[in-house]
Amino acid sequence: MSQQNPPPQGQPSFQGPPSYPASPYPGQPAPAQPYPGHPQYPGEHHQAQVQYSGQPPIVWYPHADRPSELPVVPREYHEFYRTPRLRWWHPLVALLGFGFAWLVAVLLVSLAALFYDIAVGSYAFVDLTAADIPITPALFLANNVGLALAIPLALGIQRLVFKQRGGWLFSIAGRLRWGLLGRFMLVTLVLYVVLIAVELLTGGVPTDLSVRPETWFLLVSILLTTPLQSAGEEVALRGLLARSIGAWFPASRVGLVVSTAVTSAVFMVLHGAGDPWLNLQYVCFGVVASVLVWKTGGLEAPIALHVVNNLIGLSVVPFTGLDGLFDREAGVGSPLVLVQVVVLVAAAAGMLWQARRLGLPTSAAPAAPAGTVDAHEPPGSRPAWG
Repeated sequence: MSQQNPPPQGQPSFQGPPSYPASPYPGQPAPAQPYPGHPQYPGEHHQAQVQYSGQPPIVWYPHADRPSELPVVPREYHEFYRTPRLRWWHPLVALLGFGFAWLVAVLLVSLAALFYDIAVGSYAFVDLTAADIPITPALFLANNVGLALAIPLALGIQRLVFKQRGGWLFSIAGRLRWGLLGRFMLVTLVLYVVLIAVELLTGGVPTDLSVRPETWFLLVSILLTTPLQSAGEEVALRGLLARSIGAWFPASRVGLVVSTAVTSAVFMVLHGAGDPWLNLQYVCFGVVASVLVWKTGGLEAPIALHVVNNLIGLSVVPFTGLDGLFDREAGVGSPLVLVQVVVLVAAAAGMLWQARRLGLPTSAAPAAPAGTVDAHEPPGSRPAWG
């Protein structure tokens, strides 16, 4: 009978592949092969390395000390950037980068539409420095497209700076919840139809409606691009901007209040209204939209509210023309704006009622280790700076 030579002193005999512990990262499988170059299991690319020193195998994983880019403790929507990976300058870089990219995109699209109008003779002469360039169908379309471009830009900035894939910007579920969006749009539409009926009963049917040369172009433009324009504003303001601001505040409620105030003010300023009643409407819309995001854990509710509001508001524009569409100077608004605010609040209440019936979560911890999701923060769950 042949006798095997004993292993060298201090080196254990190899009796088969070592047992590997479960992966410490949820969703990632444990490594399937031992260290590179083992005589029985050669290879160059492995997930783990095994060190033999006469003791039980020690297994470690590449990037085991890399902070998570997703919350490891329950976080609400506005604080979803508060992850172990967060640094104080990440929100600043994200906002500056997005603001610059969005400004360039809107400028390029607007210039393309303006040059098109000049080429086809819509303008005999255009003073590009003037603040009141007449609106044309091409410029209307360019405005919608420019605002819609906020969606891919915000998704890209989030991925680049915060390392979170785009779906996490839409909700704490990591995706746009289409069924929920449709449900919220239906609730909002019902209430806005009631508003239209009241306006028709009190003010009558407009008498200046007519089919114009630009009617069909405007109809198609409104139906195809207004939903994207509305969603773009929500993704930019209630999404990227609100989360970036909320990331700076360890206290969740403080971050919610500050982000709501800032995003509502920015929403008002972007509309450039000089009328106090219109500004009141824009601020109320911003506050209601922020509350909806907080209470539903995503952007579906404010997107639904914004889309229905804008589609209803633009429904007669193809038959009345674009004159005065963006006229928001002092005196344009009136206390009747309060009626729209009431409808806005009623629509939000209806969506919140649906959210409670569905039991929608308002916080999530997608990167929490198994069995540790609770209200307490384990070591390493806070950003490195606070």
